[in-house]
Amino acid sequence: MTTPNGSSPSPALAAVRRLESALDQSNDARDAAGAALDAARAEAEGLLSDARAAGTAEGRRRRAALLADAKADAAAIRVAGEAAAEALLSRVSAERDVLVAEFTAAVLGKEA
Repeated sequence: MTTPNGSSPSPALAAVRRLESALDQSNDARDAAGAALDAARAEAEGLLSDARAAGTAEGRRRRAALLADAKADAAAIRVAGEAAAEALLSRVSAERDVLVAEFTAAVLGKEA
């Protein structure tokens, strides 16, 4: 490089120009790094949002499955309870019939 009067630039001026060039490159690198960081943040936010949505959907599926299992268990318990109650009623009825027969025999036996 030469100055307007034809002489070569002073070493100080050349050093200043090199510093300016280095600063420009540093600023460009900082801007590129900032843009890359912003893109990474945006991607991370998107991944988090997707993960939240997937977690919510999975939670709903699990809840539905648990409720279905609970309903099936409740129905089975209800059926077993009704069968046990029916068996108890049958046993009580049979025992009542036996007691009535024994009482009747005892009362009629005293009258005879």
